[in-house]
Amino acid sequence: MNPYTQKHQQIIGILTLLSGIIALGSMIVGLVATNYDFETFSSPEQLLDMAGATPVLIKWFMLLDMFGYYLLLLPVICYAHRRMETVTPWASLISASGFAYVIIGAIGAAALASAWPALMVNYRTAAADTKDIYKAAFLFSNDLVVKGIWNTLEVWLAGVWWLGLGMFTVNGRALKITTIVLAIACMLDGLGEAIGAPGLADFGLNIYLLFAIVWAMWIGFAMLRGKY
Repeated sequence: MNPYTQKHQQIIGILTLLSGIIALGSMIVGLVATNYDFETFSSPEQLLDMAGATPVLIKWFMLLDMFGYYLLLLPVICYAHRRMETVTPWASLISASGFAYVIIGAIGAAALASAWPALMVNYRTAAADTKDIYKAAFLFSNDLVVKGIWNTLEVWLAGVWWLGLGMFTVNGRALKITTIVLAIACMLDGLGEAIGAPGLADFGLNIYLLFAIVWAMWIGFAMLRGKY
């Protein structure tokens, strides 16, 4: 029996829609912080010397990322699990992957929201002969979180979750295709990082960053209309 009433579904729809809106806000703040230089996302150490990249902007970039791309998806993960467990024995594994994606991703964003602004301040106020220490720490945090925790680990978990949703719970051809493409993009990102193919990783990452926003808004509207 589905424990979710229409009111519960609408609340989850609002939160999921808000997830997409906040994720979009995160990207906008990130673009402003990098002076709309897309290459900075591939080489974030440029933030250390970038005049427009204030520590406050970077902190909000990561905090919005934490809620938009991750934490606000928790309700829809629970809701989708209820739908999925009636149609596939793999529901628990798929939903566990979704939970792991959200929690691991949010931990990474929270870590960078604390580490990057502090390192930027220390780097800019440090003596010339100690700047390299803070730059090395910044690069280490980037490799640990962005390349390791996010683009090597969590994207596989996200891919499993979205693939499961696309196969077992999503109705409508267009939304189903969008969900599966999102899953494949995540896996391409993870594969690119694993085999040392940055072009493939960036291709998958860019699709993920866009389609995750579109998907959250789409699902949110669908739930508000009682279509999911």
